[in-house]
Amino acid sequence: MLSRILRFELVDAQQQRAKLRDLGTAVLDSEYPAITCLLFRNQDNQDTALAWEHVRSFDLRAGRITVDDLQQGQPVLADAQQGIVWLCRDILDALVIDLQNRRATRANDLWLEQEDGQLCLKGADTSARAILRRLSRGRFGLVRKSGIYDWKYIEFLRGDPHARQSGTGEHLRIQRLPVGEIARLTDPLPYLHAAELLTLLPDKIAADTLEIMSPERQLQVFEELDEAQALRLLELMAPDIAADLVGRLEPDTARRYLNHLSRKQSERIVELLRYPETTVGGIMTNDVVSIAADMTVAQARRVLCDRLKEPDFVHFIYVVADETSRKLRGVVSLREIFIAEETRKVEDLMNPYVVSLQPLGAAREAAYQVITSGLAALPVIGSEARLIGAVTVDAAVALAAPATWGSQAPRIFS
Repeated sequence: MLSRILRFELVDAQQQRAKLRDLGTAVLDSEYPAITCLLFRNQDNQDTALAWEHVRSFDLRAGRITVDDLQQGQPVLADAQQGIVWLCRDILDALVIDLQNRRATRANDLWLEQEDGQLCLKGADTSARAILRRLSRGRFGLVRKSGIYDWKYIEFLRGDPHARQSGTGEHLRIQRLPVGEIARLTDPLPYLHAAELLTLLPDKIAADTLEIMSPERQLQVFEELDEAQALRLLELMAPDIAADLVGRLEPDTARRYLNHLSRKQSERIVELLRYPETTVGGIMTNDVVSIAADMTVAQARRVLCDRLKEPDFVHFIYVVADETSRKLRGVVSLREIFIAEETRKVEDLMNPYVVSLQPLGAAREAAYQVITSGLAALPVIGSEARLIGAVTVDAAVALAAPATWGSQAPRIFS
């Protein structure tokens, strides 16, 4: 255990001695990181790092590490620690995500093993026995291998959203979990740790995870991200959720982000911000797909191939008179478009009897209307029947559900 190794003594060929203070690794992105350096205090009482290549023997029974020459060590300065993660300083007592058991806990001790002359980090002990072992300096708290979690399934968090910029990689295995599980794992975390967790994810997964978080946690986490990442996530988020988030930012901050987003996403968000939260417009998405009624099925397919790459909501294709007026004529399913004969007109396939909502109507009433309709969404139309968006069943359920779990409602169509 690391708690035991930290009591080891370093001895070189000249019989100079120093007490081991920490172990460091620069390869945290491997399944079992190899220790690459040792930390000790030199004769001038200065923290000094010695590369593992200088180690000649590791005597577990004697509690001694024999090295070539302690004078080969290099002073550890603040700007020289980039790329090195220290087990005691950075990982011990840190919050870790146990991916196998889907829980956040603390690393109370670390398990290391020797492999071909190399010392590797193999697991984390999160039990109360590990705390007792450390407090008693090893006299109590026996090691039980069954209580040690495989490091291959561990992500550790330092509580610093900018820690990844240090150059050390992490497992990034957490990105393999469904975004809903990732979001739930952030619930018990301090907000700085939750923000750091987002930096470990690819932008698309991070944006989806941010969307699922509760509004309060969204704001906490978002404000801790660096501006470049925050802009990337806003660009990828569904416009309705991005608008809710931007609307909770300080006005100057919101204005700065809107000025730096792409014109298309910025305009979508600004359009949604016009509507109060209690109205239909305040819960709708304007990221919908529409096609002209006079198109043939073949033309519609070609148009949809490009348009379906962007919007989240594609369960219904709304049929409009033309893309200029966007007057709602009907609705057609994606399935109908792809099984119909290519020469047929879209207006022959569409259902013209569409129930629609008004943007300034009451949001809660509209939510119940969507739920009782049994449809995935209801369109929202403005003046002259112009299609401006849709209220999805996701948004409706989130609004109608009890406040205690509304933010946990599954997002299926938006």
